[in-house]
Amino acid sequence: MTKILRKALLGGAALAVMTTGAAADELATLKAQLAELQGQVDSIQAATPAPGGSALRYERGAGGNTWGLDAVKDSANANEGGGFTIAVTPTADLPAPVAEVTVYGYVAGHVAYDFDEEHGVSNSFSLGNLGNNTGDHIGITAKQSRFGIKSKIDTSIGQLRTQIEGDFTFPFGQNSGSTQFRLRHAVGHWDMTPNWTFSIGQWWMTAALLPIGVSTVDFAGSLFTYSRSSQVRLSYSDGPLSWAVAIEEPSNASDTNMPNIAGYLQYDIAGGHQFIVTGEVADWDDIEAGANDELGWVIQAGANLNLADVATLTGGFGYGEGLLETKFAGVGMDAIDANGDPLETLAFLVGLSFGLSETTSFNAMFSYVEALEDQDSGQDIEKAYKVQANILWQPVKQMRMGWEVIWAETEEQDGDTADGVRATFGTWFFF
Repeated sequence: MTKILRKALLGGAALAVMTTGAAADELATLKAQLAELQGQVDSIQAATPAPGGSALRYERGAGGNTWGLDAVKDSANANEGGGFTIAVTPTADLPAPVAEVTVYGYVAGHVAYDFDEEHGVSNSFSLGNLGNNTGDHIGITAKQSRFGIKSKIDTSIGQLRTQIEGDFTFPFGQNSGSTQFRLRHAVGHWDMTPNWTFSIGQWWMTAALLPIGVSTVDFAGSLFTYSRSSQVRLSYSDGPLSWAVAIEEPSNASDTNMPNIAGYLQYDIAGGHQFIVTGEVADWDDIEAGANDELGWVIQAGANLNLADVATLTGGFGYGEGLLETKFAGVGMDAIDANGDPLETLAFLVGLSFGLSETTSFNAMFSYVEALEDQDSGQDIEKAYKVQANILWQPVKQMRMGWEVIWAETEEQDGDTADGVRATFGTWFFF
């Protein structure tokens, strides 16, 4: 009986010890969980502003400032993962960011080797020097380096957005030396409703074929191109459909008070296909240049076709009098014909972009411009051709490299021709 009692007491003691140990483990686990929860609460309290206060959040990339129209020809210079964004949350009742400012840009270096003669500054091929036969030439420049600031803020009347951007490519025609900051974009947007936007400032030309073309290492891109203009624009967007109408700075401001009127209509089809039609008219009145008071105009169309998600076939066409050569296909032709009327011209391009890997792409493009009327001189350019092909490689978000070969030829009215070849290398370091 004593042995049985002794065994029972020993078993109870062991059970008590085991129970105490298990309870201690559970208590330690519970304390760790409470400490973790307290840390999360402290983090939330630190990030949540008091009424009337504010909180700042810093992040890499553009944040919510990915709005706006992007030009395909400028895509080598763009980087969605670049920049630094400051987001402001003004009250505890509105935890979502309502104000964001993004600082972005890059340092760009270009090296160009021209065969037979110099073909313009190192980052931009120019037709004007073809035929000089001055010998091979190498050029190096960093003038294309860019800096920009974007912002957006939600208000009681809708979202307000701004963009200021520039580079150092002015004055044109110089590889280095005298370098000045050049304003590219300076525009403000007011989203009056979810569909309607009012814009004013200097921005991409409203009639530009922004989604058409391929990305190039050469800063000038194809012969069939475009730039920016000061404007007042009203835009509409609803799903795949978007359109806009604008008044822009007159093409010939010396003798006219009438602004240019421009517009576009774009439709995106599921699967990555895009179609766009644009147009612009202008009061063509420049007495000093010997032009008659005529109506200048241009109409353009383009399409992108997605080929099995591995390549994009792109093409564009333009035809007009006066405006095509001066604003969308500048190759050195006269603005007016031999009779003083706006010069009739046509232009087109066709290109292919092919993704070789997640970090590498191949791009090729052919562009052409022709004057359909005689100009003042037999030495004026009547036709121009340009072929370019490149490989773009971006191993990390902060850097991109590109290798490109360009061939171009011009034909003058008197039949003389000139051509040239350039090999160029570009590197972008994004911040």
